[in-house]
Amino acid sequence: MNRSTDITSFTEHRQKLRQHFLQVRETGRPLYVTTNGHTDAVVLSPEAYDALAEKAELAERIAMIERGMDDVRAGRTRPMKPALKRLAKDLGVKLRR
Repeated sequence: MNRSTDITSFTEHRQKLRQHFLQVRETGRPLYVTTNGHTDAVVLSPEAYDALAEKAELAERIAMIERGMDDVRAGRTRPMKPALKRLAKDLGVKLRR
């Protein structure tokens, strides 16, 4: 990533919106949009956004699995059948055998 060429002001971005969208699609790099020298927004191609969202979702799933494994190691789990029976009773649902 070359941040020196991938930064634009909000004013310039507004004036060159189409060119900036094409730049982001062609290079695959994000474009940082600034106001008074501070980044206000980042423009991503749909492909870059999807890849980033997929990585974030994977990281979230891994974190959930790790929390579950911590619960197992710490003994904060219950056997499945009694837990399902209690849940069904609390919800007023009859379980089939």
